[in-house]
Amino acid sequence: MRRLLLCSGVHARPKSLAWLRQVVEKRHPDAILFAGGVLDRARQYAPQCTTEWGLTNQDASFIEQFLEALGSLGVFSAIIPGAVDTPIEDFLRMGMHAEIESPEMHLAHATLIEKRDIVVSGIGGPICQWTSTDRESASRTMAEYYLRSLWKAKQPYKILMLGEPPAGPLGGELGNKLAADLIDSLHPNLCVVAGLNDCRGSQRIASTLVVNPGHLAEGCAVWLDRSRSAGDQVEFLNLRDLDRANVAADVGQGD
Repeated sequence: MRRLLLCSGVHARPKSLAWLRQVVEKRHPDAILFAGGVLDRARQYAPQCTTEWGLTNQDASFIEQFLEALGSLGVFSAIIPGAVDTPIEDFLRMGMHAEIESPEMHLAHATLIEKRDIVVSGIGGPICQWTSTDRESASRTMAEYYLRSLWKAKQPYKILMLGEPPAGPLGGELGNKLAADLIDSLHPNLCVVAGLNDCRGSQRIASTLVVNPGHLAEGCAVWLDRSRSAGDQVEFLNLRDLDRANVAADVGQGD
């Protein structure tokens, strides 16, 4: 699998799903890697008996809409929940049902997904040093436990997905030092992280290419072509160009 579409952050905006479909139809990726951010960061929560971070009916409906839209593309896809896609248990429950309807779509949260020469695993939501009840954070020990099978995988191309970016240029003030530690200890070939749109970019951490693709809600994604030379594999996409191209095509047809 050589051509990978890297993305995150649809933020409950239907336009994001339209851009996703358009770029897939135009580029025909071998795989889609979505690093979380289905719901709006400014979302409202619906307290439940077990958590104050419950889903509203509107948010639950959009998660289902997102999963259906991604599954309908018929492309191998790996997804993790984002920092505000909570409760993660509800997200995973809906994801498991969607996997039955769409066999090419896979939840990579704490799960090893294998396809041809690649293997994918990840951790959605925040990662912290110790166990915390705040927004379902994963402790360092739990993150290392969930991801241990990635280190042992036999596939030659290993992909890690994280719901938070490492500290530094890809994470800004919200960068997580533990994310960098996980990358350094697992040394995957590629790590896709969900970070601020203003920090979209790529960098090398030892032997790992780390990419923050930006937010689909802002028309941002990344095309990674493994068949190219190492310095030319990453292409930053502006999906708003798809709208301009469609308008130009419509004008041309009207002439």
